[in-house]
Amino acid sequence: MEEQKISEKLVSLEEKTINNTKKIDELTIRVNENERVLNNVDKSLSVTVEQIKNIAEDLKQTSINFKEAMMRSNTANSKETELLKEKYNELEKKYEKLDSKLEQETVGKDAENWRNSKSKVIAWIITAGLAIIAGALGLSKFL
Repeated sequence: MEEQKISEKLVSLEEKTINNTKKIDELTIRVNENERVLNNVDKSLSVTVEQIKNIAEDLKQTSINFKEAMMRSNTANSKETELLKEKYNELEKKYEKLDSKLEQETVGKDAENWRNSKSKVIAWIITAGLAIIAGALGLSKFL
């Protein structure tokens, strides 16, 4: 009779262990997916930063060209000066758009990732705590 109870408890403990292993595997998959998403965000931000750098270089060169055009403005044709101004303004607008886009992506995604990560970590801690308590309660019945 005593052996049967021990056997039943052992089977129950094995089932709990299997369930806990499945939960750990699921959580591992979620962590890997979160890492993949973060890597994609990182790559996206890297591309955006590279675009901003290119625009900054273009803006710098356009600025230099604009300054040179202003110095030669006495002899330069007004149409050339206007074209340089337009190009400068277009590049300035592109730079501002990319700058605001980068800020939105980094701030928004960082905040969202922080909220998601925080809630997942809390859930994992609670799950682990419950698993430890369940394990302790299950083991205390054997002792």
